[in-house]
Amino acid sequence: MSYRLGERFDLSGRVAIITGAANILGPEFAAGLAEFGANLALVDIDGAGCREAAKRVSDEFGVSAIPIEADVSDESSVAGAVDKVLAEFGRLDILINAAATKTKNYFKPLAEYSLEEWNEVMGVNLGGMFLTAKKVIPHFIEQKSGNIINIASIYGMRGPDPRIYEGSSYLGQEINTPPIYSASKGGVISFTRYLATTLAPQGIRANSITPGGVFSGQNEAFTERYGARVPLGRMAEREELRGAALYLASDASSYVTGQNLVVDGGLTAW
Repeated sequence: MSYRLGERFDLSGRVAIITGAANILGPEFAAGLAEFGANLALVDIDGAGCREAAKRVSDEFGVSAIPIEADVSDESSVAGAVDKVLAEFGRLDILINAAATKTKNYFKPLAEYSLEEWNEVMGVNLGGMFLTAKKVIPHFIEQKSGNIINIASIYGMRGPDPRIYEGSSYLGQEINTPPIYSASKGGVISFTRYLATTLAPQGIRANSITPGGVFSGQNEAFTERYGARVPLGRMAEREELRGAALYLASDASSYVTGQNLVVDGGLTAW
């Protein structure tokens, strides 16, 4: 039997759910999978952004893409979203968990962080992954196949460097890496490994993607300081994450599970 690598990237006929579909990276993951034929269910609490993302990939790539407004931190909302996907497409093959949130006092220092705020962010960043996995896994087990990709962060692997935030701003406000972000994203990586080892006998793979800093409008002070700490000398462009998602979603990675694919320009190689 011939093995043609190009054919392994083909996602024609497969269906993917992408949560956080209206955020910075969600639309890029959608475009990466749609280009290779996947039909999509784009899920986000931002209904308008979700509809816009679905129309964009449908128009550009000719796939079926449905928007679903849902709150991943609410179990009934997640259940309803997955049921809509199955009703629309009759199958489900890939789950990309990219939903994350920020709150009013998101950038407060640890000593000023309230438990309520902590739990709210954790409920989306990590709890949302738990709820979506809980809902799709029984379907994956029934069909004896499935693919889960969870989006982590470089700060789930290493501590933040406060020096890069000196003089930095984003969307008109000073920024930092808050404690809840590091804690939740570290949990994403560990949760992914748990899923990988426990679900492998059912033919289900689970991996995570860890992006480094992705440019999305940060000011010059931040981009220069961050880039100076990266071997490639810059932040990522958001479309540079498409290939990682495609690889893990496709049969090109059929023997890859429990891994954390780091896309950071070499930051963690220092």
